[in-house]
Amino acid sequence: MISSIGGRGDGVGTADGQTVYVPGTVPGDRALIRIEGRRADGLVGSVIELSDPGPARCPPACPHFGVCGGCSLQHLEDGAYADWKSGQLVTAFRRAGFAPDLVAPMVRVAPGSRRRASFAFLRRRNGVLFGFNARASHHLVDIDVCPLLAPPLLTLAAPIRELLAATVEEGIAGDVLVTLTDNGLDILVEAEARLDLFDRERLAAFAGVHDLARLSWRRPGGRMSGGGMSGGGSSGGAMIEPLAHRRPAVVRFADIPVEPPPGAFLQPSPEGEQALVSLVTGAVGAGDGLVADLFAGCGSFSFPLARLSAVHAVEGDAAALAALKAASDRAGARVSAECRDLGHRPLLGPELKKYRAVVFDPPRAGAAPQAEQLAGAGPQRVVAVSCNPATLARDARILAGGGYRLLRATPVDQFPWSAHLEAVAVFER
Repeated sequence: MISSIGGRGDGVGTADGQTVYVPGTVPGDRALIRIEGRRADGLVGSVIELSDPGPARCPPACPHFGVCGGCSLQHLEDGAYADWKSGQLVTAFRRAGFAPDLVAPMVRVAPGSRRRASFAFLRRRNGVLFGFNARASHHLVDIDVCPLLAPPLLTLAAPIRELLAATVEEGIAGDVLVTLTDNGLDILVEAEARLDLFDRERLAAFAGVHDLARLSWRRPGGRMSGGGMSGGGSSGGAMIEPLAHRRPAVVRFADIPVEPPPGAFLQPSPEGEQALVSLVTGAVGAGDGLVADLFAGCGSFSFPLARLSAVHAVEGDAAALAALKAASDRAGARVSAECRDLGHRPLLGPELKKYRAVVFDPPRAGAAPQAEQLAGAGPQRVVAVSCNPATLARDARILAGGGYRLLRATPVDQFPWSAHLEAVAVFER
Protein backbone atom coordinates (compact mmCIF):
# COMPACT_ATOMS: atom_id res chain seq x y z
CA MET A 1 0.00 0.00 0.00
CA ILE A 2 1.13 3.55 -0.72
CA SER A 3 1.56 5.44 2.54
CA SER A 4 2.64 8.96 1.53
CA ILE A 5 3.88 11.26 -1.24
CA GLY A 6 7.62 11.83 -1.55
CA GLY A 7 9.43 15.05 -2.27
CA ARG A 8 9.35 14.55 -6.05
CA GLY A 9 5.60 13.87 -6.09
CA ASP A 10 5.83 10.07 -6.24
CA GLY A 11 3.83 7.73 -4.05
CA VAL A 12 5.92 6.04 -1.35
CA GLY A 13 5.55 2.43 -0.23
CA THR A 14 7.77 -0.40 0.98
CA ALA A 15 8.87 -3.74 -0.48
CA ASP A 16 10.96 -6.21 1.51
CA GLY A 17 11.81 -3.45 3.95
CA GLN A 18 13.00 -1.04 1.26
CA THR A 19 11.44 2.27 0.28
CA VAL A 20 9.80 2.22 -3.15
CA TYR A 21 8.85 5.37 -5.09
CA VAL A 22 5.95 4.84 -7.49
CA PRO A 23 4.94 7.68 -9.86
CA GLY A 24 1.22 8.12 -10.38
CA THR A 25 0.10 6.73 -7.03
CA VAL A 26 -1.50 8.38 -3.98
CA PRO A 27 -1.76 7.49 -0.29
CA GLY A 28 -4.14 4.59 0.25
CA ASP A 29 -3.58 3.07 -3.19
CA ARG A 30 -3.16 -0.70 -3.24
CA ALA A 31 -1.37 -1.79 -6.37
CA LEU A 32 0.75 -4.48 -7.95
CA ILE A 33 4.14 -2.88 -8.58
CA ARG A 34 7.02 -3.73 -10.90
CA ILE A 35 10.47 -2.68 -9.66
CA GLU A 36 12.10 -0.70 -12.47
CA GLY A 37 15.34 0.41 -10.91
CA ARG A 38 17.03 2.15 -8.03
CA ARG A 39 17.81 5.71 -7.03
CA ALA A 40 19.97 7.02 -4.20
CA ASP A 41 17.25 6.84 -1.54
CA GLY A 42 15.33 3.73 -2.59
CA LEU A 43 13.77 1.68 -5.36
CA VAL A 44 11.68 2.97 -8.25
CA GLY A 45 8.54 1.11 -9.28
CA SER A 46 5.70 1.31 -11.78
CA VAL A 47 2.08 0.26 -11.48
CA ILE A 48 1.12 -3.00 -13.17
CA GLU A 49 -2.39 -3.06 -11.72
CA LEU A 50 -4.24 -0.67 -9.40
CA SER A 51 -6.38 -3.01 -7.33
CA ASP A 52 -7.84 -0.55 -4.83
CA PRO A 53 -7.64 3.26 -5.38
CA GLY A 54 -6.96 5.40 -2.34
CA PRO A 55 -9.45 8.04 -1.14
CA ALA A 56 -7.18 10.90 -2.25
CA ARG A 57 -7.22 9.83 -5.92
CA CYS A 58 -9.13 11.96 -8.45
CA PRO A 59 -9.47 12.11 -12.25
CA PRO A 60 -6.64 14.11 -13.88
CA ALA A 61 -7.46 17.39 -15.63
CA CYS A 62 -5.43 16.66 -18.78
CA PRO A 63 -5.66 13.82 -21.32
CA HIS A 64 -1.85 13.78 -21.58
CA PHE A 65 -1.32 13.23 -17.83
CA GLY A 66 0.70 10.14 -17.08
CA VAL A 67 2.53 10.33 -20.40
CA CYS A 68 3.65 13.98 -20.53
CA GLY A 69 6.26 14.81 -17.92
CA GLY A 70 5.01 18.33 -17.22
CA CYS A 71 2.75 17.41 -14.30
CA SER A 72 3.15 14.74 -11.63
CA LEU A 73 0.20 15.30 -9.27
CA GLN A 74 -3.02 15.87 -11.23
CA HIS A 75 -4.35 12.57 -9.85
CA LEU A 76 -4.14 13.80 -6.24
CA GLU A 77 -7.30 15.33 -4.73
CA ASP A 78 -6.96 19.10 -4.30
CA GLY A 79 -7.06 19.25 -0.50
CA ALA A 80 -4.48 16.49 -0.16
CA TYR A 81 -2.38 18.14 -2.86
CA ALA A 82 -2.41 21.53 -1.10
CA ASP A 83 -1.46 19.94 2.24
CA TRP A 84 1.39 18.02 0.63
CA LYS A 85 2.65 21.03 -1.33
CA SER A 86 2.78 23.43 1.62
CA GLY A 87 4.26 20.62 3.68
CA GLN A 88 7.32 20.63 1.42
CA LEU A 89 8.32 24.03 2.79
CA VAL A 90 7.47 23.03 6.36
CA THR A 91 9.68 19.94 6.03
CA ALA A 92 12.60 21.83 4.50
CA PHE A 93 12.56 24.50 7.21
CA ARG A 94 12.07 22.00 10.04
CA ARG A 95 15.17 20.13 8.86
CA ALA A 96 17.05 23.43 8.96
CA GLY A 97 15.99 23.99 12.57
CA PHE A 98 12.98 26.32 12.18
CA ALA A 99 9.60 25.88 13.85
CA PRO A 100 6.76 24.69 11.56
CA ASP A 101 4.48 27.52 12.70
CA LEU A 102 6.76 30.04 10.96
CA VAL A 103 5.41 28.79 7.61
CA ALA A 104 2.36 30.83 6.57
CA PRO A 105 -0.64 29.45 4.63
CA MET A 106 0.12 28.74 0.99
CA VAL A 107 -0.86 31.21 -1.73
CA ARG A 108 -2.45 29.39 -4.67
CA VAL A 109 -2.14 30.34 -8.35
CA ALA A 110 -4.83 28.92 -10.62
CA PRO A 111 -3.99 26.64 -13.56
CA GLY A 112 -4.47 28.20 -16.97
CA SER A 113 -2.49 31.34 -16.11
CA ARG A 114 1.03 30.37 -17.17
CA ARG A 115 2.31 32.95 -19.68
CA ARG A 116 5.42 31.18 -20.94
CA ALA A 117 6.36 27.65 -21.90
CA SER A 118 9.36 25.94 -23.46
CA PHE A 119 8.15 23.36 -25.96
CA ALA A 120 10.41 20.69 -27.41
CA PHE A 121 10.23 19.64 -31.04
CA LEU A 122 11.59 16.92 -33.30
CA ARG A 123 11.55 17.02 -37.09
CA ARG A 124 10.54 13.60 -38.38
CA ARG A 125 10.14 12.28 -41.91
CA ASN A 126 6.38 12.80 -41.85
CA GLY A 127 6.15 16.04 -39.87
CA VAL A 128 7.07 17.57 -36.53
CA LEU A 129 6.45 16.41 -32.97
CA PHE A 130 5.78 19.44 -30.76
CA GLY A 131 5.14 19.25 -27.03
CA PHE A 132 6.85 18.24 -23.79
CA ASN A 133 9.21 15.44 -22.82
CA ALA A 134 7.95 12.41 -20.98
CA ARG A 135 9.04 12.20 -17.37
CA ALA A 136 12.79 11.52 -16.96
CA SER A 137 13.04 10.80 -20.67
CA HIS A 138 13.98 12.31 -24.01
CA HIS A 139 10.82 10.80 -25.53
CA LEU A 140 8.71 13.65 -26.88
CA VAL A 141 4.96 13.73 -26.23
CA ASP A 142 3.01 15.55 -28.94
CA ILE A 143 0.39 17.72 -27.21
CA ASP A 144 -2.59 19.75 -28.30
CA VAL A 145 -3.97 20.86 -24.91
CA CYS A 146 -2.43 21.88 -21.59
CA PRO A 147 -4.59 23.11 -18.69
CA LEU A 148 -1.60 24.89 -17.12
CA LEU A 149 -1.07 27.33 -19.97
CA ALA A 150 -2.77 30.60 -20.84
CA PRO A 151 -4.80 29.70 -23.96
CA PRO A 152 -2.82 31.85 -26.46
CA LEU A 153 0.35 29.81 -25.87
CA LEU A 154 -1.02 26.79 -27.73
CA THR A 155 -3.07 28.53 -30.42
CA LEU A 156 -0.13 28.41 -32.83
CA ALA A 157 0.92 24.81 -32.17
CA ALA A 158 -0.26 23.57 -35.59
CA PRO A 159 1.21 26.51 -37.57
CA ILE A 160 4.51 26.17 -35.68
CA ARG A 161 4.66 22.49 -36.63
CA GLU A 162 4.18 23.45 -40.29
CA LEU A 163 6.79 26.22 -40.02
CA LEU A 164 9.41 23.92 -38.52
CA ALA A 165 8.66 21.19 -41.06
CA ALA A 166 9.47 23.67 -43.83
CA THR A 167 12.55 25.12 -42.11
CA VAL A 168 14.57 22.36 -40.44
CA GLU A 169 15.85 19.05 -41.76
CA GLU A 170 14.72 15.60 -40.66
CA GLY A 171 16.30 14.56 -37.37
CA ILE A 172 16.77 18.08 -36.03
CA ALA A 173 15.50 18.60 -32.48
CA GLY A 174 15.17 21.85 -30.58
CA ASP A 175 13.05 24.05 -28.37
CA VAL A 176 10.48 26.77 -28.89
CA LEU A 177 10.05 29.26 -26.04
CA VAL A 178 6.69 31.00 -26.30
CA THR A 179 5.96 33.98 -24.04
CA LEU A 180 2.70 35.90 -23.83
CA THR A 181 3.68 39.55 -23.45
CA ASP A 182 1.44 42.58 -23.10
CA ASN A 183 1.85 43.19 -26.85
CA GLY A 184 1.34 39.63 -28.08
CA LEU A 185 3.38 36.46 -28.45
CA ASP A 186 7.18 36.48 -28.32
CA ILE A 187 8.75 33.32 -29.79
CA LEU A 188 12.35 32.14 -29.57
CA VAL A 189 13.32 29.03 -31.56
CA GLU A 190 16.49 27.22 -30.53
CA ALA A 191 17.80 24.62 -32.98
CA GLU A 192 21.01 23.56 -34.67
CA ALA A 193 19.82 24.55 -38.13
CA ARG A 194 21.51 26.90 -40.55
CA LEU A 195 19.05 29.44 -41.94
CA ASP A 196 19.25 30.74 -45.49
CA LEU A 197 17.57 33.79 -47.00
CA PHE A 198 14.41 31.87 -47.87
CA ASP A 199 14.15 30.51 -44.31
CA ARG A 200 14.44 34.01 -42.90
CA GLU A 201 11.78 35.32 -45.26
CA ARG A 202 9.48 32.43 -44.30
CA LEU A 203 9.99 33.08 -40.59
CA ALA A 204 9.42 36.82 -40.93
CA ALA A 205 6.25 36.18 -42.94
CA PHE A 206 5.04 33.77 -40.24
CA ALA A 207 5.44 36.52 -37.65
CA GLY A 208 3.34 38.87 -39.78
CA VAL A 209 0.58 36.38 -40.62
CA HIS A 210 0.18 35.37 -36.97
CA ASP A 211 0.67 38.88 -35.54
CA LEU A 212 3.65 38.03 -33.33
CA ALA A 213 5.31 40.79 -31.36
CA ARG A 214 8.75 39.27 -31.91
CA LEU A 215 10.37 36.18 -33.42
CA SER A 216 14.01 35.19 -32.83
CA TRP A 217 16.31 32.24 -33.52
CA ARG A 218 19.24 30.83 -31.56
CA ARG A 219 21.74 28.25 -32.80
CA PRO A 220 23.25 26.61 -29.71
CA GLY A 221 26.98 26.13 -29.69
CA GLY A 222 27.74 28.22 -32.74
CA ARG A 223 27.68 31.64 -34.27
CA MET A 224 24.54 33.09 -35.78
CA SER A 225 23.50 31.38 -38.98
CA GLY A 226 24.26 33.54 -41.98
CA GLY A 227 25.72 36.53 -40.15
CA GLY A 228 22.63 38.37 -38.88
CA MET A 229 22.89 40.86 -36.05
CA SER A 230 22.80 39.70 -32.44
CA GLY A 231 19.74 40.41 -30.39
CA GLY A 232 21.97 41.04 -27.40
CA GLY A 233 21.53 37.66 -25.76
CA SER A 234 23.90 34.74 -25.70
CA SER A 235 24.22 31.38 -24.00
CA GLY A 236 27.47 29.48 -24.19
CA GLY A 237 28.43 31.35 -27.34
CA ALA A 238 25.01 30.90 -28.95
CA MET A 239 23.89 34.24 -30.30
CA ILE A 240 20.27 35.26 -30.74
CA GLU A 241 19.26 36.43 -34.20
CA PRO A 242 16.18 38.68 -34.47
CA LEU A 243 14.00 37.66 -37.41
CA ALA A 244 10.95 39.84 -36.81
CA HIS A 245 10.42 42.67 -34.33
CA ARG A 246 7.01 44.04 -35.17
CA ARG A 247 6.42 45.84 -31.88
CA PRO A 248 8.04 45.85 -28.43
CA ALA A 249 7.53 42.54 -26.60
CA VAL A 250 6.91 44.27 -23.29
CA VAL A 251 5.77 43.20 -19.86
CA ARG A 252 4.91 45.69 -17.15
CA PHE A 253 6.37 45.80 -13.67
CA ALA A 254 4.55 48.34 -11.47
CA ASP A 255 3.08 49.81 -14.69
CA ILE A 256 6.55 50.39 -16.16
CA PRO A 257 6.96 48.74 -19.59
CA VAL A 258 10.07 46.57 -19.87
CA GLU A 259 11.15 44.67 -23.00
CA PRO A 260 13.05 41.58 -21.82
CA PRO A 261 15.57 40.10 -24.25
CA PRO A 262 14.48 36.89 -26.01
CA GLY A 263 14.70 33.96 -23.63
CA ALA A 264 15.01 36.12 -20.50
CA PHE A 265 13.74 34.83 -17.17
CA LEU A 266 10.22 35.84 -16.15
CA GLN A 267 7.98 34.53 -13.40
CA PRO A 268 5.73 31.92 -15.05
CA SER A 269 2.45 33.74 -14.47
CA PRO A 270 1.38 37.34 -13.84
CA GLU A 271 -0.75 36.14 -10.91
CA GLY A 272 2.17 34.35 -9.31
CA GLU A 273 4.42 37.33 -9.90
CA GLN A 274 1.91 39.65 -8.24
CA ALA A 275 1.67 37.35 -5.22
CA LEU A 276 5.45 37.42 -4.83
CA VAL A 277 5.60 41.18 -5.34
CA SER A 278 2.94 41.75 -2.68
CA LEU A 279 4.85 39.61 -0.18
CA VAL A 280 8.19 41.29 -0.96
CA THR A 281 6.96 44.89 -0.93
CA GLY A 282 4.87 44.23 2.18
CA ALA A 283 7.94 42.95 3.98
CA VAL A 284 10.24 45.78 2.88
CA GLY A 285 7.75 48.61 3.40
CA ALA A 286 8.20 52.28 2.58
CA GLY A 287 11.06 54.24 4.06
CA ASP A 288 14.09 56.41 3.54
CA GLY A 289 17.31 54.79 2.46
CA LEU A 290 18.35 52.39 -0.27
CA VAL A 291 17.04 48.88 -0.99
CA ALA A 292 19.15 46.29 -2.83
CA ASP A 293 17.44 43.95 -5.30
CA LEU A 294 19.90 41.12 -5.92
CA PHE A 295 19.55 38.70 -8.85
CA ALA A 296 17.18 41.37 -10.16
CA GLY A 297 16.54 39.98 -13.65
CA CYS A 298 14.57 42.48 -15.71
CA GLY A 299 13.17 44.25 -12.65
CA SER A 300 10.05 42.38 -11.53
CA PHE A 301 10.81 43.39 -7.92
CA SER A 302 12.97 46.47 -8.58
CA PHE A 303 10.20 48.60 -10.06
CA PRO A 304 7.51 47.79 -7.43
CA LEU A 305 10.12 48.42 -4.72
CA ALA A 306 10.99 51.76 -6.34
CA ARG A 307 7.53 52.98 -5.34
CA LEU A 308 8.69 52.60 -1.73
CA SER A 309 12.41 53.49 -1.80
CA ALA A 310 15.35 54.08 -4.06
CA VAL A 311 16.55 50.70 -5.38
CA HIS A 312 19.92 49.38 -6.52
CA ALA A 313 19.40 46.40 -8.86
CA VAL A 314 22.22 43.88 -9.29
CA GLU A 315 22.09 41.21 -12.00
CA GLY A 316 24.66 39.05 -13.78
CA ASP A 317 22.85 38.72 -17.11
CA ALA A 318 23.95 41.76 -19.10
CA ALA A 319 21.04 41.63 -21.55
CA ALA A 320 18.42 41.40 -18.80
CA LEU A 321 20.06 44.25 -16.91
CA ALA A 322 20.19 46.38 -20.06
CA ALA A 323 16.42 45.92 -20.43
CA LEU A 324 15.92 46.94 -16.80
CA LYS A 325 18.14 49.99 -17.14
CA ALA A 326 16.53 51.14 -20.39
CA ALA A 327 13.07 50.90 -18.82
CA SER A 328 14.22 52.74 -15.70
CA ASP A 329 15.80 55.53 -17.75
CA ARG A 330 12.65 55.97 -19.86
CA ALA A 331 10.38 56.06 -16.83
CA GLY A 332 12.65 58.08 -14.57
CA ALA A 333 12.33 55.38 -11.91
CA ARG A 334 14.40 55.40 -8.73
CA VAL A 335 16.41 52.35 -9.87
CA SER A 336 20.17 52.19 -10.41
CA ALA A 337 21.73 49.12 -12.03
CA GLU A 338 24.93 47.10 -11.68
CA CYS A 339 26.05 44.08 -13.74
CA ARG A 340 27.67 41.57 -11.40
CA ASP A 341 27.83 37.79 -11.04
CA LEU A 342 26.65 37.45 -7.46
CA GLY A 343 27.37 33.73 -7.39
CA HIS A 344 31.08 34.49 -7.65
CA ARG A 345 31.17 38.12 -6.48
CA PRO A 346 28.55 38.64 -3.78
CA LEU A 347 28.10 42.07 -2.25
CA LEU A 348 30.55 42.30 0.63
CA GLY A 349 30.07 43.60 4.13
CA PRO A 350 31.20 47.20 3.51
CA GLU A 351 28.93 47.40 0.45
CA LEU A 352 25.92 46.07 2.36
CA LYS A 353 26.07 48.74 5.05
CA LYS A 354 24.38 51.36 2.85
CA TYR A 355 21.12 49.41 2.44
CA ARG A 356 18.13 49.49 4.74
CA ALA A 357 16.86 46.21 3.25
CA VAL A 358 18.05 43.53 0.84
CA VAL A 359 15.90 41.35 -1.43
CA PHE A 360 17.44 38.37 -3.21
CA ASP A 361 15.87 35.97 -5.72
CA PRO A 362 18.60 33.56 -6.89
CA PRO A 363 18.44 30.56 -9.24
CA ARG A 364 17.57 27.11 -7.84
CA ALA A 365 21.10 26.65 -6.47
CA GLY A 366 20.39 29.41 -3.96
CA ALA A 367 22.63 32.21 -2.73
CA ALA A 368 24.93 30.73 -0.10
CA PRO A 369 27.89 33.08 -0.81
CA GLN A 370 25.61 36.12 -0.60
CA ALA A 371 23.82 34.79 2.49
CA GLU A 372 27.18 34.41 4.23
CA GLN A 373 28.02 38.06 3.54
CA LEU A 374 24.59 39.17 4.74
CA ALA A 375 24.98 37.11 7.91
CA GLY A 376 28.14 39.04 8.69
CA ALA A 377 27.06 42.58 7.87
CA GLY A 378 23.56 42.70 6.43
CA PRO A 379 20.83 45.27 7.09
CA GLN A 380 17.96 44.98 9.54
CA ARG A 381 15.57 43.40 7.02
CA VAL A 382 16.29 40.69 4.42
CA VAL A 383 13.73 39.11 2.10
CA ALA A 384 14.59 35.90 0.25
CA VAL A 385 12.63 34.59 -2.74
CA SER A 386 13.29 31.08 -3.98
CA CYS A 387 11.95 28.32 -6.23
CA ASN A 388 13.79 25.64 -4.21
CA PRO A 389 12.70 25.01 -0.59
CA ALA A 390 15.87 23.05 0.17
CA THR A 391 18.33 25.79 -0.80
CA LEU A 392 16.08 28.48 0.70
CA ALA A 393 16.14 26.63 4.04
CA ARG A 394 19.93 26.29 3.78
CA ASP A 395 20.33 30.02 3.13
CA ALA A 396 17.91 30.75 5.99
CA ARG A 397 20.09 28.73 8.34
CA ILE A 398 23.14 30.74 7.24
CA LEU A 399 21.29 33.99 7.98
CA ALA A 400 20.11 32.68 11.35
CA GLY A 401 23.71 31.87 12.21
CA GLY A 402 24.52 35.55 11.71
CA GLY A 403 21.80 36.75 14.08
CA TYR A 404 18.78 37.01 11.80
CA ARG A 405 15.39 35.82 13.00
CA LEU A 406 12.97 34.22 10.56
CA LEU A 407 9.66 36.08 10.82
CA ARG A 408 7.71 33.98 8.32
CA ALA A 409 8.05 31.92 5.16
CA THR A 410 5.17 31.90 2.68
CA PRO A 411 4.81 29.16 0.06
CA VAL A 412 3.44 30.28 -3.32
CA ASP A 413 2.17 27.52 -5.58
CA GLN A 414 2.71 28.97 -9.03
CA PHE A 415 3.70 25.55 -10.41
CA PRO A 416 0.39 23.66 -10.00
CA TRP A 417 0.39 19.85 -10.06
CA SER A 418 4.19 19.67 -9.87
CA ALA A 419 6.72 19.20 -7.09
CA HIS A 420 8.12 22.71 -7.67
CA LEU A 421 7.31 25.41 -5.12
CA GLU A 422 8.10 29.11 -4.81
CA ALA A 423 8.47 30.78 -1.41
CA VAL A 424 9.21 34.13 0.21
CA ALA A 425 11.04 34.25 3.55
CA VAL A 426 11.37 37.39 5.68
CA PHE A 427 14.22 37.91 8.16
CA GLU A 428 14.99 40.60 10.71
CA ARG A 429 17.64 41.46 13.27
